[in-house]
Amino acid sequence: MRKIVASLSLAIVFACSPTEKESTTTNENSNEVSYTAYGADITPEGTITAEELVAKMKNQDSLNVKITGIIDEVCQMKGCWMDIKAGEDEYIAVKFKDYGFFMPKDAAGREVILEGIAFVDTVSVEELKHFAQDAEEPDSVINAITEPEINIGFIASGVLIKEENEIKE
Repeated sequence: MRKIVASLSLAIVFACSPTEKESTTTNENSNEVSYTAYGADITPEGTITAEELVAKMKNQDSLNVKITGIIDEVCQMKGCWMDIKAGEDEYIAVKFKDYGFFMPKDAAGREVILEGIAFVDTVSVEELKHFAQDAEEPDSVINAITEPEINIGFIASGVLIKEENEIKE
């Protein structure tokens, strides 16, 4: 019985741990840029900005795309979702393909590259409240959620997070 409990405990620890790989890429100016990679192997080339994606999605239901942006918020429970800034009051809600990897909880404010599928999404009141709880919002904020939201969702198959010493202020 102890072996089963120990095996299950290890499986849970590994399943809830982010899978990350170090990756170094050289940009067009031959300056070395370092990334931490999560999920599928992707490269930083061929991206559009999060703002450009919002504009493209006005005429699309879904789109395979690679975007770059700044992480606004990460799930504080285990890193299972994040929001990317896409303008003054717009965000892209990101989840990870097959729940196969997670982001570091302290990644807010970091530059990121995502590859995957963007789509127009209606987020239910129940899910919005769940996200607010994960973000450790006060009850007053959670209780004020009464309407679903239509936004851009994104299922990322791969993510690159730029190393902190490389972020431009």
